[in-house]
Amino acid sequence: MYEDNEMPVFKSYLRKLIRDLKDLDEATPETEENKKAKELLKKLIEDTQQDIEDN
Repeated sequence: MYEDNEMPVFKSYLRKLIRDLKDLDEATPETEENKKAKELLKKLIEDTQQDIEDN
């Protein structure tokens, strides 16, 4: 999928993305109105973590 020289840049992007997603999750209050947003953030965090581990 990516050339060898592009993989470190991609992984760096994923690590930054997961930090930002976790910060956003922590900054989002746990209310009934935010329940769906928190679920989506959790899925995004899990998917991003899986992408980091797979590459």
